[in-house]
Amino acid sequence: MAVREKIVFRFDIANLVTNHQLDGQRNTFHVEYEYAGQLKGASYDLQGHAVAADTYPYFQAVRQDMIRYIGEYADKKDFYELFGTDICQFVLGKYPQIRRIKLTIDIPAYKEIDVDRSEEIEMEREKIR
Repeated sequence: MAVREKIVFRFDIANLVTNHQLDGQRNTFHVEYEYAGQLKGASYDLQGHAVAADTYPYFQAVRQDMIRYIGEYADKKDFYELFGTDICQFVLGKYPQIRRIKLTIDIPAYKEIDVDRSEEIEMEREKIR
């Protein structure tokens, strides 16, 4: 039987102090990614060690890499559109197992910006390996 398989994984990074655009700014990141194909499972490991490119990545590793990238993001004044795009490109560049990523960034009102807002970026590879 011929089928097209689509496996999606989701997680959140809640209320992270990013200092993006404003000192003390907090953001919540909603992450959804689709795998590039049917992959092998790895041995279960709560520490989320590195896995081969043909193995489902541990979400803890993806999450920690994103938190590290966000914390080290060089241009704190970037528009959120650029910030989110760079995060997505980083994840796709680091994890060949991921075909598509959707990232929503919640940007709550803070200091002189008194409006809650959000940014959503969806990015996918043109070709699957």
